[in-house]
Amino acid sequence: MTLGELADMLETSARSLVPRLENDLVEIGAVVRTTAAEYIGHEMPEWPPLAPSTIKQKERLGYTGRVSGTDPLLRTGEMRDSIKAVVADLTLAVGSTDKVAVFQELGTSRMPPRPFLGLAMSNSLEFAAERLGETAAALLTPGADFLK
Repeated sequence: MTLGELADMLETSARSLVPRLENDLVEIGAVVRTTAAEYIGHEMPEWPPLAPSTIKQKERLGYTGRVSGTDPLLRTGEMRDSIKAVVADLTLAVGSTDKVAVFQELGTSRMPPRPFLGLAMSNSLEFAAERLGETAAALLTPGADFLK
């Protein structure tokens, strides 16, 4: 490859960088969103178990046994269904519009945290690294063109 060909390849890669990264972030966001939603209702090893009084209250209200024995974080499904991933200006944000999500994620003075969003993001890092690595390799490989 000549220096001129290298310069042309790098110029082409530079032009496709932002669309490729936006696409990657959308894909990563979808994985994080889906993963976070899947945690709701399941006992996660990273979370403390529900208090016996909470389990009794959930049983009395009919909020157990739909997904798991205690269905942690799950009552109506509104919080789970409110999880969204948004990409803007090469920034990925995954969160919930349900105000209860903040209390579940961070805990309160009466309730330990059960982070489902942070856990999902952490557990999606391998996918993100793989996806972004593929993009980096494609940008630096002559003739590679796989913008999805």
